[in-house]
Amino acid sequence: MNHALIGFARRYALPLWPWYACGFVALAVTNLITLEIPQLAKAVVNAITFVAPVGTTSHPMGDHLGDPELARIALLIIGLGLLQILIRSLSRILVFWPGRSIEANVRTDSFNHLLRMPQKALLHFGMGDLISRLANDIGQLRVFFAFGLLQILNLCFLSAFIISHMMTIHVGLTFACIAPLSLMLVITRYAMPKMQEFSRQNQEATGRLTNRVTEAFINVHVVQQSGAEESFLARTRPENQAVYESNMRLVFIRNAVFPLMSCLASIGQMTVIFYGGYEAIHQRLSVGDILAFNVYIGFLSFPLTAVGMIISMYERAKTAVFRLGEIENQATESVVPSDTAVKHQPSSSSNDVILSVKNLNFTYLDDPGRFALRGISFDLPRHGRLGVAGSVGSGKTTLLQLLVRLYDPPMGSIFLHGQDILTLEPFELRRWCGMASQTVHLFSSSVEDNLRFGLDRQISEDEVKQAAAEAMILPEVQALPQGFQTEIGEKGIRLSGGQKQRLALARLFLRKYEIMILDDVLSAVDQLTEVRLVETLESKGCAMIVASHRPSILKGCDQIIILDGGRMKAVGTWAEVGHLTGAIDMSPPAESEENAT
Repeated sequence: MNHALIGFARRYALPLWPWYACGFVALAVTNLITLEIPQLAKAVVNAITFVAPVGTTSHPMGDHLGDPELARIALLIIGLGLLQILIRSLSRILVFWPGRSIEANVRTDSFNHLLRMPQKALLHFGMGDLISRLANDIGQLRVFFAFGLLQILNLCFLSAFIISHMMTIHVGLTFACIAPLSLMLVITRYAMPKMQEFSRQNQEATGRLTNRVTEAFINVHVVQQSGAEESFLARTRPENQAVYESNMRLVFIRNAVFPLMSCLASIGQMTVIFYGGYEAIHQRLSVGDILAFNVYIGFLSFPLTAVGMIISMYERAKTAVFRLGEIENQATESVVPSDTAVKHQPSSSSNDVILSVKNLNFTYLDDPGRFALRGISFDLPRHGRLGVAGSVGSGKTTLLQLLVRLYDPPMGSIFLHGQDILTLEPFELRRWCGMASQTVHLFSSSVEDNLRFGLDRQISEDEVKQAAAEAMILPEVQALPQGFQTEIGEKGIRLSGGQKQRLALARLFLRKYEIMILDDVLSAVDQLTEVRLVETLESKGCAMIVASHRPSILKGCDQIIILDGGRMKAVGTWAEVGHLTGAIDMSPPAESEENAT
């Protein structure tokens, strides 16, 4: 078995061994009962053929229908059949439940791992591909460790039990029947590599198609507004065709292998009839023996013909473990040991500096030759307000994302309370520094659920209303059909752009951060609302970093940094550097509240 699959089994399946053990015992008992029924049927047939008068025209069963012994055997067969149904159902419950448990545990672990992965690692996967891995691939593992494992054990038990029973009846006939069935192993030896390759291609193609379909659902309004339905369908056809072709390759292998295995099983039954009949004519076998042999071959043919299905499940499980391993092998957000980090003393003479940036240089992995930021340095005092301005692409958003470790900065470049932020747990860092971006991310839930999202403390309804009032959105929320319980739809589709931004601000106000980082969060509100929100932000008393293109916001900042091409073009108050902002294209005009959608 594949090493990765073995490691997966040790991690997830082995802890559930009591369930599997009980299921295996129930399965063994089921198979023993299954094999006992042909023996009883053999006894009945032998008794009937023995007592039937030879050369008479009377009914073969004659007066023996009322024989107490035959009636007892018939009742015993019925009783064993009912018991078999009960124990077989129990065996499936005991084996299938661990499969569901494994599926749940793997999904939980994979999802938790994804949440702790940095953004640079998530860029390696598309959303649709991640959904495919968390849904389809984990589902394949559940099928293998439930139904697949059941069939493997069924094959082992039945093969061992049936062959031993057949050997006690007639050794030569046993080998004659098994000979064609053994060819199944030769067939699977050559079919397995092809099935593995086609299975991998199919799962990867499914991931790419899911990516494309997810992209269409997310941006369906853009597709419809642009009248680009046919164009998008044309872009989707190659992925759809790849899924179809890889599926058809798998279907071809299955349709070639499975019927051939069924034919081999039929050849085994024909052997019983011809060879067994010959032995019965020469009085070396009874009619009951031939019946029992034929039933045994029938029992054995299903698990043997299921070998192809087992192989298919095994190959899909191997591919699934590999694809999930690609996610697990991505490193999560790490913490640098504090004893290896450099302590930093802020350049400001004030001891009240809480955030320091020292000669920050940063490049993205996909463009290592170009600096997104270069030589950035500043100190942020407690309760201070820092403005960041610059043209589109100047590095404003990159700088703010580095401050909260959405991307990891170089070591020794960003310090919180004199400690390198790389030595802090990302969760703890983000409890001190809260960030709201211009692109608002809301969940398809109620207004209140979006406000409470991620809070690690209980808040009252009054606190929720107060935060909404401070964000200048309370009247509009109360005017919604169900107020705070109104479902706002996917990405807050029922709200305007300004409402989304103010809802994000209200969510920020509930968290009581020491540093508030705002990335042009007032771009979609009107000027009157903007003035009131600025007054609210100033009254919070926390340190604040604001990236904006609006002079009305930048004028209230203690210090302003002008970025140009990732470099600091100027630093100072509005009076000192305000005239420079007009020399830079400060991004498109703000979207008004009425036009926001």
